[in-house]
Amino acid sequence: MDIKITTYLTLCNLVDIDQKDHKLKDLATLFLKVMNDWSTYNQTNIQDFIKELKSYFGFPLTIEKIDKKKFDRQNAWQVEAGSSITELIDLSTRFCNQPDFDKIIDSVLGFYNEEFKKVDFIAELQYLTTEQGGRKTPVKSGYRPQVKFDFTEMQTSGQQIFIDKEIVYPGEKVDAKIKILSPDYFADSLIEGMNFEFREGAKLIGTGEIKYLVNDKLEKASK
Repeated sequence: MDIKITTYLTLCNLVDIDQKDHKLKDLATLFLKVMNDWSTYNQTNIQDFIKELKSYFGFPLTIEKIDKKKFDRQNAWQVEAGSSITELIDLSTRFCNQPDFDKIIDSVLGFYNEEFKKVDFIAELQYLTTEQGGRKTPVKSGYRPQVKFDFTEMQTSGQQIFIDKEIVYPGEKVDAKIKILSPDYFADSLIEGMNFEFREGAKLIGTGEIKYLVNDKLEKASK
């Protein structure tokens, strides 16, 4: 399955849960600032936004082309975005030896696409004890039980990547990154704080609560 980041919010969420300090994270943060400064167009699709940048500043997108766009009292937010692009290209040139804007963004998205393959949302999981009818043996990070939400009879495989643990025993509680097999089915259906069950076939082995939605396509729109 080809999993790719397409929107501002999903990339922003992935950067937000990235706890390590590294240059690709710094570059991603600058790129998100550029998108945020371009808010007049309310553009959330990353590739469409890049087309707008190139349409305004010119192609290929370089520091020289950005510098030629002078402030004319009408384009303050474009100038602000251009300043962040200049900073992004300069940072990448100095630390990654890469001045090409397209290749910089490809590297950023490539890195976070790999992270996106592991997580749709972060949840707190509570495993049942063996006495409660849960498992008799522990599970390793990467375990794939079925996930069941109250609003549908549909179940889907939900991989659990444990946070700060490799093994969880019956009765234990753990935070985990959850990647579901059928995200399209659950589009516009989930909210933070929502509870779910995870099972092995018909056997209930634990419950979970969504703590943080990463994949913005899953998020139920507020009324």
